[in-house]
Amino acid sequence: MMVDRLRTVAAALVLLAGGPACAGTASAPVLASDTAVASDAHAVTMTLLGTGGGPGGRVDRSGIATLVQIGDRNYLVDAGDGVSRQLAHAGIGDVEIPVVFLTHLHDDHYAGLTALATFAYTLRSRNLHLVGPAGTDQLRTALAAMLQVSANIRMVENRLPLTPDQFLHATQFTQNPVYQDDRVTVTAIENHHFRFGPESPAATNKSYSLRFETGGRVIVFTGDTGPDPRVDELARGADIMFAEMVSAADRLAVPPQVLRHMDEEHLSPTEVGLLATRAGVRKLVLTHIGDVSEEDIAEVRRNYSGELVVGTDLAEIAL
Repeated sequence: MMVDRLRTVAAALVLLAGGPACAGTASAPVLASDTAVASDAHAVTMTLLGTGGGPGGRVDRSGIATLVQIGDRNYLVDAGDGVSRQLAHAGIGDVEIPVVFLTHLHDDHYAGLTALATFAYTLRSRNLHLVGPAGTDQLRTALAAMLQVSANIRMVENRLPLTPDQFLHATQFTQNPVYQDDRVTVTAIENHHFRFGPESPAATNKSYSLRFETGGRVIVFTGDTGPDPRVDELARGADIMFAEMVSAADRLAVPPQVLRHMDEEHLSPTEVGLLATRAGVRKLVLTHIGDVSEEDIAEVRRNYSGELVVGTDLAEIAL
């Protein structure tokens, strides 16, 4: 890449000048290429790989997944059904995804992880790191066991250097930041998508919203959630917020036993607009959606006056 070539040239010039500047010596000149490298390192583009919400395949939307690109680094938020193919459409190989953030462990948020992981492994990716809530370790173990079935063959015929167990890594949310490198800091807060009592066999399961901070800019993912003041605070002043929404048609499409969940643990068009306004979000992107009508959009706009994007698969958004 051009950025890498510029880094190489800059490094060579520093070496020719006698190495890094020391006390009492003249500083090396700041090159225009140095500024370009620094700028490019925090250039942010997001691709809506899949915008569908809920279990089951759709003809119009792939499973929920969003690619965040910061400079030459790729970060994946959720990995719904079809994510490997959607990455290919976006010009990104499976091996180019080193880390996947999981907002929660409903199957529609990781159903595509099996294909992504096994293809990345077979194509000699060095590692895949899952970052998510309690249960992510269990998912990693199950995924490694699945990969091992093919690896029993591939490790012989392709001489793969790693076992699936060596290839897959997992970090569970324990304290903030949940992830940090030289490009981005990610924080997570529990939201209102699950409401299990302490006696429930599912009580240990939690759902989270995520905040990415990079180069002075803020990207927020609500994940799946109902109204929650903690999400309001997490999204405060965000440059862009990717929010889920349940439309009127989506609500009518579910069986009766799911209605309470849809009403209390997801966001209606009214609630999405109010959340974005309370948090002072500059741009609102609707994703994890189904059938969205003009009336749904009008209801969001009645409560939010900022820039609004109704997500479609493979749409790119620059920040």
